[in-house]
Amino acid sequence: MRIFPKLRLPTHRHKSTIHRHVSDRRPTRKSAAPVRALDLSSAVRSASSVENLYEALVNSIAIAFSTPAVALFVRDDEDGSFPCRISLGNSNDPGLQSKDLPILAADSFVVRRLKSLSAPLHIDPAELDLWKTAFSDAPRPAFEKRMFERDVLLHTRASLMIQLWTKGDLLGILSLGERGGLGPQEREMLNHVAGQLALVIENTKLLQRLVEHERLRAELAVAAEVQRSLLPAAGVTVAGLDLCGFCQPASHVGGDYYDFIPLADHRVGICVADVAGKGISAALLMSVVQASLRSQLFNTKEQVATRDVVALLNRLICTSVSNTRFVTCFYGQLDADGRFRFVNAGHNPPLLLRRSPPPAQEPDFQALSSGGLVLGVFPDSDYEEEEMLLGPGDILVAYTDGVTEAMNVRQEEFTEARLRKAIVESSHQSAREIMANISSRVADWSKGAPQHDDITVIVLKVG
Repeated sequence: MRIFPKLRLPTHRHKSTIHRHVSDRRPTRKSAAPVRALDLSSAVRSASSVENLYEALVNSIAIAFSTPAVALFVRDDEDGSFPCRISLGNSNDPGLQSKDLPILAADSFVVRRLKSLSAPLHIDPAELDLWKTAFSDAPRPAFEKRMFERDVLLHTRASLMIQLWTKGDLLGILSLGERGGLGPQEREMLNHVAGQLALVIENTKLLQRLVEHERLRAELAVAAEVQRSLLPAAGVTVAGLDLCGFCQPASHVGGDYYDFIPLADHRVGICVADVAGKGISAALLMSVVQASLRSQLFNTKEQVATRDVVALLNRLICTSVSNTRFVTCFYGQLDADGRFRFVNAGHNPPLLLRRSPPPAQEPDFQALSSGGLVLGVFPDSDYEEEEMLLGPGDILVAYTDGVTEAMNVRQEEFTEARLRKAIVESSHQSAREIMANISSRVADWSKGAPQHDDITVIVLKVG
């Protein structure tokens, strides 16, 4: 009576004569050793690492089933293949090269066969010997793939392959080598071991994911701290100037950047930028922007035109990153006499509110949009510089699109109109109070809704 199905060659039209019936008889052992109960929990408790755990489990199984060779294949959740994590008693006939990893592909014949069966699969070495002839006329890639699968089975001396199921999903494969028939008690114990082993592997995978999650969380916390250190800790102290800013990333790290840079002759540079994308990659590009801007401003004591600063920044970004990533940027320089020169490289136009008008008049807002293309796309882009005079009471608010595009629970945006209103209603206050009012208005608007983008605001008020 057949207990386990045998491995059959896949159909090949050119070698039909090879597909003969192979005897179902199994070699029997002269004397059956008494079956001992096998509990894998002690191996789990004493293991110091995943590899140590798998080794202890395989050793216990080899002793319990009196088999000279045991191998454990565990599914890779990324590509669905089954790498061999531990193998005892490998064949001395090196079908595999030492550089090769014993692995069963997700679409290998054995894996597909095991997924279609409810019982373990018997591997007959005599049938494996026929594979080379059976697939000789197959395309070269298919032939090599089948031969690699054959070599893995021969290398691990596979005789009986047992599925390790979890929730109807094939999580792993246990291979026993050079086994004869199994008695009723051994079959019962094998089912019990397969269930235990599947549970151990599932829990191990979960633990590894938790450990990786905690490691990434710790690394992101460090990255967030580093990124915060790149932003100015406080506003720049300049006579007659009130200046402050804040940045609130949507996740641990973000792609928004703002800066206040003291320059010679009591001038100050002001920058706000927004890197396309989110997360680690955006944060890395943000650091490139910060380093590139500060290096060129700190390495010269002469006054440099803002258009030249932005043009050089654009070339540096183009040579540093792929042109699939870009940066919007606003950069301006304010002189001690109130002259303000700026370039807008594809950024949301900052809002300039002139000194408070009489109550009967509409607020006098001006959008600062002159400049050119975003940074990081065309290295030879030219930029237009605009100059204006700022006077006492004038307020400049630069921001990223995370402010105006902040969503509420009804998927409605905050909009530039609400931003203008928030500026006007606190225009008689200090720059920090204006910034706090904007932040509060955006937070109230988006309460209960997830933050989808970084939020950055700079407020400059002339005294």
